[in-house]
Amino acid sequence: MQGLPAGWNCDPDRAALEHEVIFRRTWQFVCHVADLPAAGTAARFDCAGRSAFVLKTRSGSIAAFLNACRHRGARLVEGDAHTGLAYCVDAQVRCPYHGWTYDDSGSLAFIPGTQEFGNLDRTTHGLHRLHVAEWRGLVFVAFELPAHRLEAMLAPLAQAWPESAALRRLHEPRTQQVAADWKLTCQHLLDSAHFDVTRPGLQPRVFAAPRFMPAGTDALSASAPLANTGNTSWSARTYQMLLPGDAAAPRADHLFVWPNLLLCLAPDGLALTQVLPESAGLSRLREIRYGLPDPGRTMRLLRYAYERVRRQARRDDLRMLERTQSGAQSLDPGATGPVDAREFALRWFVDRYGAACTPGPRSRIKLNTRGRAVAKSAAATTT
Repeated sequence: MQGLPAGWNCDPDRAALEHEVIFRRTWQFVCHVADLPAAGTAARFDCAGRSAFVLKTRSGSIAAFLNACRHRGARLVEGDAHTGLAYCVDAQVRCPYHGWTYDDSGSLAFIPGTQEFGNLDRTTHGLHRLHVAEWRGLVFVAFELPAHRLEAMLAPLAQAWPESAALRRLHEPRTQQVAADWKLTCQHLLDSAHFDVTRPGLQPRVFAAPRFMPAGTDALSASAPLANTGNTSWSARTYQMLLPGDAAAPRADHLFVWPNLLLCLAPDGLALTQVLPESAGLSRLREIRYGLPDPGRTMRLLRYAYERVRRQARRDDLRMLERTQSGAQSLDPGATGPVDAREFALRWFVDRYGAACTPGPRSRIKLNTRGRAVAKSAAATTT
């Protein structure tokens, strides 16, 4: 089996295709329910050139909207620079540009009296509502209707994956630009063969490389036992040493949700890594960790050691991704490389991408004979 063509990692037209047929039509992680503790709390989420926000309503439910005013399109919810979290007084969202105000159902509730719009029908100027779903305490949003309900997508994991609604955020989300296309970055997260090459010996590793298996059509799962850390870093040895002695075979459970989310559940908490596309050849890595409230010294040290391990591993990952993207840009656009027969996760990603990026009849984008994405003419899209 061959991998994806090298040119697809630096093609702006293909990036536009991916934004439309993948990222607007798939479930994207936004936050945890604990991040929205009271009515009026909100979280902004940006992906593939669009902005959304989720809002805790006065009834206690969670609603999601396109983050744009229906007057002049100004972004409504700015949110904290790191967390994206915000608070809306009385669960109402007020536009900072002209003061249009929307209630927690998205309806236009107020227009300043100094503005005159004639016989404006307010019922047709509410916010654009988006699809929202919750799974195990995690809140997801979709800009367009996904092919499957989130609960149905993850049904194969209903018994295996624990409820995580009681978790709390351990630190603010970290977002870092990656000098590599989102596809390369996701494939790197799923690649297990590189562990023994780029992270041998003294490189930090707490758990063995995960070996993913299918969990339905839209997810992969894996369990990784503790790695042999005899010659590895102080942080990795400390992490293993601090694990409770009565723990039965400590392990890390991994879950990859199509197209761009990796969850890792370890003894110290839940780590989420989300790969967000920017332009062709660039992506953003968003990392958040949640855990059960535990003020004990052992757990604090355990989480500190984990952070040290992840910090070093992240530096190694970013350097390797930059080298891979740079090399791919030097190849012929149609060049492909073989995928190891034992790398099930990579083969799954390539197949899943191929299925997702086959434009349907409603798409405004098509592929030419070389697999490059090109925009259709206006005449071709007119019905």
